[in-house]
Amino acid sequence: MRRMPISLLIRVILVNTDNSIFLCKKNKMENNDYWIRERECERVFSEGRPYYMITTENLDWLLYRNPEEFKVGTNLVAVASGQSGFVILDEIQMNNHHHVLGEGSLTQAEHFTQLFREKERRFQLSLGNPSLKKWNIRIDETLSLKQFRNQVGYINRNAYVVRLDSTPTGYPWGSGNLFFNGNLWQMQEGVPFGELSIDYQREICRSHQIRLPEQFRVLDGMILRQSFVNYRRTESFFNSANQYFSYLTKRGEADVEIANMLGERIQLPNEEVFQIVGGWYPGESIGQWKDDRRFEAAKRMKSALRCSNKQITQVLRLPPERVDQMFPQPR
Repeated sequence: MRRMPISLLIRVILVNTDNSIFLCKKNKMENNDYWIRERECERVFSEGRPYYMITTENLDWLLYRNPEEFKVGTNLVAVASGQSGFVILDEIQMNNHHHVLGEGSLTQAEHFTQLFREKERRFQLSLGNPSLKKWNIRIDETLSLKQFRNQVGYINRNAYVVRLDSTPTGYPWGSGNLFFNGNLWQMQEGVPFGELSIDYQREICRSHQIRLPEQFRVLDGMILRQSFVNYRRTESFFNSANQYFSYLTKRGEADVEIANMLGERIQLPNEEVFQIVGGWYPGESIGQWKDDRRFEAAKRMKSALRCSNKQITQVLRLPPERVDQMFPQPR
């Protein structure tokens, strides 16, 4: 075996040392860049106006049953925002409730809520649905950047966790597809609201009061979300698209925390529950657990994640009758 000449060996050592120094410097630069972006997000958040999450009561009947009714619901949110001055940063409409995250004073948030409740009440009466006169709508102030990010993730995942036909960016009645979407420049569709006829404006607003911001655009009878949701503002609270995506996916425990605060029932997909529960006891797969650990995890799944008995049975592979004995169901 031939020995490497001393001069060549020294050169190899120097090259490898230089590469290590370069990689070390590169990692430090990347880490510094991350924290610089984080500090900028914190600054933007702290210098803004108050932020509020507005959530309507989950109804046991449907507000919207078809795309045309969903379009009206979208318009009512947009009109209430435009006329109250409450700036919408993220929102979603499900068929029996709404979530809205916005920026403005408490007075503006309350005015938005008042306008939206009254417009929705009249619309539902026109459909022959029950009265929304006592419809409960919560207004909760968002106090930290972390809370804001969790709420954005929660809102944009809302349809994904309950519908088999949706992804966080594919639901048509929310603003989840606006954020960090490089294709939005191709979506400058619609007609400026001010160019519509007076009768058409009144039809969209469902009111004689038709004053709306100039940037609102209408397509096929609906005010486009990209014209009334300030998604660029929301993007500024995340230090990268990658960070936003991390909040959008695999945020199960944060979702449950917000749902508990709002008094909502949420069931996470089995895949996410597997990941969360498996992380409670690292180093062992769920299939290796003994019964006492499974029963301990079952109690934790029920209290922390609000899992159903069926989901506990599926994830922990426990007998259904044993799970029902642990958590009796109302008859």
